[in-house]
Amino acid sequence: MAAVFYKPNYCIEDYLLWEGDWELWDGIPVAMSPAPNFFHQAIAGNLFFQLKTVLHKEPFPGKCVAIYESDWHVDATTVVRPDFMVVCEKPTGQWVERRPEFAAAILSPSTRQKDLVAKRDLYAANGVPFYLILDPEDRSALLLSLDPDGAYRELPPEDPFEIHPGCVLQLEVAPLFV
Repeated sequence: MAAVFYKPNYCIEDYLLWEGDWELWDGIPVAMSPAPNFFHQAIAGNLFFQLKTVLHKEPFPGKCVAIYESDWHVDATTVVRPDFMVVCEKPTGQWVERRPEFAAAILSPSTRQKDLVAKRDLYAANGVPFYLILDPEDRSALLLSLDPDGAYRELPPEDPFEIHPGCVLQLEVAPLFV
């Protein structure tokens, strides 16, 4: 008789009780990486500054908000923590529960594959319109835009893009990596 394979399945209620840094992907706990290194954090600070500056100048200040290292409760069994999100509808609870308009990841050796494959697929499947991937190794930016067919396509990262009616972002890539 073959051994029965047991695959635990958790939900947000379980996740909220855990200690340490975790994400929850389709009911499966995923341990978060160690704290980011100095260069990662410097890039994060530069991106946050750019996003806050642009969003504050839009015709509707405060309509879209940049959020750093916050949980997005995708559904009852999936919680992720993008490096950055821009939400254009203020959350009603403690966490983001609606899809963000924009998500960003800063690659690190321990998260590279998760960010390039798993999270890219997850964000596309859940309708995140824009996904920015910053690579500190080669100081590059990959900006992805979700097509109506649900697939991401590349956009020039320094071209303006509208994340919400009247809310246009334009990134300056080189200053992110100083």
